Parts: sequence; C-alpha cells; structure tokens
Amino acid sequence: MKNSITLVRFLVATNLVLIGFVIFVGLTSFGRSGTISDFTEINVERINVLGENGKPIMVISNKKRIPGPSMNGKSYSRDVIDGRKYFSGILFFNELGDEVGGLIYTGIKKDSIHYSAVGHLSFDQWKQNQVLALDYNDNGKNHSSGLRIWDRPTNAPLNNQLDLLEALVLAKGSSVKSDSIRRIMSAAQSNGEYGVERMFIGSKDDIAQIQLKDKNGKIKARLFVDNGGEARLEFMNEKGEVTGAFPK
Repeated sequence: MKNSITLVRFLVATNLVLIGFVIFVGLTSFGRSGTISDFTEINVERINVLGENGKPIMVISNKKRIPGPSMNGKSYSRDVIDGRKYFSGILFFNELGDEVGGLIYTGIKKDSIHYSAVGHLSFDQWKQNQVLALDYNDNGKNHSSGLRIWDRPTNAPLNNQLDLLEALVLAKGSSVKSDSIRRIMSAAQSNGEYGVERMFIGSKDDIAQIQLKDKNGKIKARLFVDNGGEARLEFMNEKGEVTGAFPK
C-alpha cells in the first residue's frame, strides 16, 4: 500500500513539474502582452495589425484568407467584390473599421497561352470607393499600366452600393430578383452615385498617353505618342469624334 501511495505522489509531482515547464515555455516563447519579440523568419497566411480600439487597421493576407469589404461597422462577404477571392495583398482600414484602400495583386495562368495579371495600389475617399490608384492589367491580349483618378460623390456612401451587391449575391438563382437589383444599380450609376474616372496617365497597349474625361467618363482630350513615335493631341465631342487635333 505504501509503495502505491508513494508512486501516486511521484506521478502527481512529475505532472506538476511538466505542466509548469509547458507554461514557462509558452510564456517565454510568445511573450506577454506589450512586449516585443524578434523573428528572423515566419510563415503565415494572414496578419491583422490592430489599432488602439482592437479593430484591424491593416490586414496582410493570401487570397484564401483575404477579407471582404467593410463599411460603417458591417463586414461583407468577399464575394460582394467581383474577383477579390483571387487576390493576395494588403488592405488598409481607418479607425472606424472602414476599408480605405490597399495593395493587391494576382497572376493566373488560364492555359498555355492565356493568363491574367493584375497589380493594384489604391486609396479611397471618405465613406466611398477609390479615388487614386496605380494599376497594372494584362490578359495576354491587352495590357495597361498607369495612374488613374476618379471623382466620387460625397452624398452617396459606398455602403449603399455594397448592400445592393450583397443582395445580388444572395439573389443568385433568381433572375427576377437579380434583374430588379441590376436596374436599381444602373439607375444609381446614371445618377452619378458611383462616381466616374476622370483621368488616366500611363500606357495602354504600348501607346503612352494622357486621357482627360468629363463628368460622364467620356474622353474629351487625349495626348499620346503613336506607334510611329509621333506625338498628337486630340479633342473629342460627346460621341467620341475628334473635333480638333494638333498637329492636324
């Protein structure tokens, strides 16, 4: 009996020592809150950088874990933004939790010839969509890279559009609901609620150019250098017809 009691005490003592050792290793390996740890290299799928209120102000993620958009305290599925699930990168958020831009990229090989490559750095207007972006787009047939500028409304918050996009995703399979939502979105676009691109500076299909657009997004002036190396300035009307050019 004495031997059994002694054995039990020995096992209990041994377990306590092991538990204490595990706790010690855990605390010293990961550090206490507020301490700084140095790493030479880490492997990770997603990192959330938190603000003082505990909300993410920056998210670094692969495409598998990249979040959907967020606005006014609501987080949306990434399916709301067409193609977001294909992108890895960094997303920016303000202290309210609203997404305010990001750096995203992807490269997809579709077959032996076709592919899709995108690089995109953008910054958003307050409670709205992007107003400044550096873009690279290439699908094997057409390619462009440059600076893009948008005008966005100040009286139509982005969450209105996000709510409609969310409803469109949920209505998948119902053509009646989908068509109704698309009509509402088309009307909002026509009313200027989504904003419009006003300027492009860059290269499209090997043509270096500057495009200036009106409030409807139509090109009104274009300065470019053609494939022959000649510079040209063109002015267009509402139909896109050239009404003036230099040199003629």
